[in-house]
Amino acid sequence: MPVLDLQKGDLLFQLRKGGELEWIISRLFAGYNGMALNHVAIATGREELVEAVMPKVQKIALTQFIDKSVCDGLGRPCILVARLKSPWQSLVDDALAFTDDQLHIRYNSDFSPDSQAHSDIRSRAWYCSALVLEAFRKANEGEPIFPETPMGFRDLETGEIFPYWTEFYQKMGQPVPEGQPGSHPALLSCSDKLDVIRVMGQLPARQAANEQLA
Repeated sequence: MPVLDLQKGDLLFQLRKGGELEWIISRLFAGYNGMALNHVAIATGREELVEAVMPKVQKIALTQFIDKSVCDGLGRPCILVARLKSPWQSLVDDALAFTDDQLHIRYNSDFSPDSQAHSDIRSRAWYCSALVLEAFRKANEGEPIFPETPMGFRDLETGEIFPYWTEFYQKMGQPVPEGQPGSHPALLSCSDKLDVIRVMGQLPARQAANEQLA
């Protein structure tokens, strides 16, 4: 297994294996240095991470996280490790305490901002980057460290909304929430609050558009 030398609070971005949903998420935005990224988790220590995935917020071993990564043409898992810059390192413990409180909260599969802000914890839900944004906002006394960004559901190549999203939201009786406040792991990886400390392997976002993520 590659040695990553993680610290608490490090953010691990990846191009995660999966089905159609993971593939589409990787095609919405380009991340750091043009990378294709569709997931982010927070290191709780050297060998463990916390993440929001289907079906719930959970802790996962680093080895499991690496195994779930797509590999590039050289067989390297597509993972980027970023670390909060020193002015914000003091927020890590409180941010991780927040994620501990969210363990087993369901995954926010429709990316609704109403679900993640719900005052009743039983009705709350998180997707991966939203959990990260909220953890550090809470740790910073309600002031965002990572600002929300407009959600996008358009193909990076064509600029058209993916039919997947149109059908998905039609079944829910909702319009596609294009432009509503949200977040995406690829855009989060470009934050000026982060120092990128390791890139293991990578696929450019436009190349990954033609790859299978299984």
